[in-house]
Amino acid sequence: MAKEITYDDVRDISIRVVDSLVSMGILIDDEDCDGTFQVQDLVTMEINKVLKLDIDNNFKITINE
Repeated sequence: MAKEITYDDVRDISIRVVDSLVSMGILIDDEDCDGTFQVQDLVTMEINKVLKLDIDNNFKITINE
């Protein structure tokens, strides 16, 4: 069975990862500091590298489950 994964899906995963890290106390969610956003961007970038996703040229891929 094939599943489509988009650049937006990866962004959603990154948000959930950062939220989990904040809930676990590993990251501090400080509104005056953009550290959590930097971590979210890093997670997104690394997943996109593996999946070869790009917002402009390769927005989605299809994988087999």
